[in-house]
Amino acid sequence: MEKYDVVIIGGGHNGLIVAAYLAKAKVNVCVVELQDMVGGCVVTREINTPGFKHDIAGIMHVTIQASPMLHQDELGLKSKYGLKYISPDVPGAIVFSDDTALVIYKDIQKMYESIKQFSVKDADAYLRFCDYMKKITAPIGIGMFTAPPRFGAMMSFLDSSEEGREYIRFIFSSVHDIAEEWFESKQMKSAFVRWSSEEMVGPREKGTGLYAAGWPLFHTWGFAMPVGGSGALSEALAACIKDNGGTIKLNSAVEKVIVKNGTATGVILKNGEEIAAKKAVVSNVNVKQLFLQMLSDQEISSVFQDKIRKIKPASFAPLSQFIDLNEAPNFKAGGDTNKVPFVEIAPFGEELLRSFDDYSYGVPNGGMPVIGLATRIDPTRAPAGKHTLYLYHYEPYHLRDGGAAAWDKVKEKIADDVLETLSKRCTNLDSSNIISRRIFSPLDYERMNPALVEGDIGHIGSFLSQLFGNRPLPGWGQYKTPIQKLYLCGASTHPGVGITGGGRAAAKVVMEELGIDFKKTIAR
Repeated sequence: MEKYDVVIIGGGHNGLIVAAYLAKAKVNVCVVELQDMVGGCVVTREINTPGFKHDIAGIMHVTIQASPMLHQDELGLKSKYGLKYISPDVPGAIVFSDDTALVIYKDIQKMYESIKQFSVKDADAYLRFCDYMKKITAPIGIGMFTAPPRFGAMMSFLDSSEEGREYIRFIFSSVHDIAEEWFESKQMKSAFVRWSSEEMVGPREKGTGLYAAGWPLFHTWGFAMPVGGSGALSEALAACIKDNGGTIKLNSAVEKVIVKNGTATGVILKNGEEIAAKKAVVSNVNVKQLFLQMLSDQEISSVFQDKIRKIKPASFAPLSQFIDLNEAPNFKAGGDTNKVPFVEIAPFGEELLRSFDDYSYGVPNGGMPVIGLATRIDPTRAPAGKHTLYLYHYEPYHLRDGGAAAWDKVKEKIADDVLETLSKRCTNLDSSNIISRRIFSPLDYERMNPALVEGDIGHIGSFLSQLFGNRPLPGWGQYKTPIQKLYLCGASTHPGVGITGGGRAAAKVVMEELGIDFKKTIAR
């Protein structure tokens, strides 16, 4: 039996972050990963044609840029392990159904001019909005990268100041409410709603007003992509772990967490191998996997298990296409739209809202593609002169006709509909431009990575009732569990979905429990 101080289940980027901090503290740590490479959803693969590198799911590195892990280089990922980011001045655009576009600029004054073409009033409002959001979100500050307080305590703290009370109002509103409150033009309203839906929750859902706070981040931290693909982050973390004496075991699926006298003491792999954890086990997998599959009824109460079962998944799931191209799409909108690495297609008004409503009834709708064009800023991801296209779309996991199992029959047709929607906004996206294509349905994502239960790339839905100190459950939002020495990290925990770097907060909790000084560790 192999023995380590700490065993981490799952080598997604947050599990790797926990492992990297522990390894830097000279803790004997082992990461156990199901796949043949680390990263979880933050990986880059040659899916179709050799030389064409595609990000599997995570492409936007926005929130993580604000983490001290990166901007203070606490782990040496940039200075020692080769992680390099490209942060373009023109990161994205919203292309509307009339072939106009709102281009997103890092420079807020250029953003002002972009909005001004549709409404001077909205341009002025946007400047006020960004300034306003910075003020009212100041009370939570670094809280994105530390363990969250209990939800009630957070509300009490926020309620103690005018700015905090206004933030409460925002987070209990919908992003649709916020858009209607601040803007007048159909373009700005649609863009605002469309962009904020990236958290995989419908825009009329109360609590999505929280995501409006993300807009100022583009101007503060920018939109960044690692050179070589998203997987470069995971690879740098893996290098850090190994360099500090840690172990990574690939192609190793965990079957069960070993619990003795109410304390986690290791894991059992599906091949029967046991790995002992002398000090702690940290789970980076979906909490439903952990508590409903890897722990027995004797180890977790039926009441707790029932609470886990009732956790809501996201409102929709990804349908992705990985396409190799001879040339980059040429958008009819023109201008800087044809420079950006990230584009969203947005219909206007009620059509946009009805698209989200369709998903709740299990009805596919191909009208809102998300387009990743990383090769526009990073030519290393494809052969010279060629391009990759990450074509992503929201869809229901459970289809009205046939349920989830029906995806195998319908995914190609639905993917064709999405591609056709994009093609109408471009001049050159015909069959002669496409070298090869591969489609991942929500069901395919679940098969690829069992942590993506119901195809949910955020593990669990980003509803207000499942955020902050309530993620994954009220009372269990500080990375601990009912099992002693069993901890949580990853998308099932605060701060949730996306490339957040949230594993740093979990690492601090684990290190504190082990009596390790976090500040001294990062100072080494």
